[in-house]
Amino acid sequence: MTSEAYMTATGRYFYIYGRVQGVGFRYQTYHWAHQNGVKGFVYNRDDGSVKLAIYGSEQDIEFVDDWLKAGGPPGAKIDHYFSENWHTEPIADFSVRY
Repeated sequence: MTSEAYMTATGRYFYIYGRVQGVGFRYQTYHWAHQNGVKGFVYNRDDGSVKLAIYGSEQDIEFVDDWLKAGGPPGAKIDHYFSENWHTEPIADFSVRY
């Protein structure tokens, strides 16, 4: 991401519900993010959902949204999800959090 892209970058949280824990969702998302240059983090929530935090351009965020609409990682079954804007400092990579 160029310095100009950092200036226009934003963050978005995605809250994902369905069969998304115990199916490798976080680790498959991690590998997918690294392959596609997506920055942020992912972790399981206590209510059985997964929270995915994305940092990047609007195009990056739309790319993630499209991936989730298409079903996300193999083995997962996304029933529904929603997102909200997130104000953050730049994030340089993607990680799985616990």
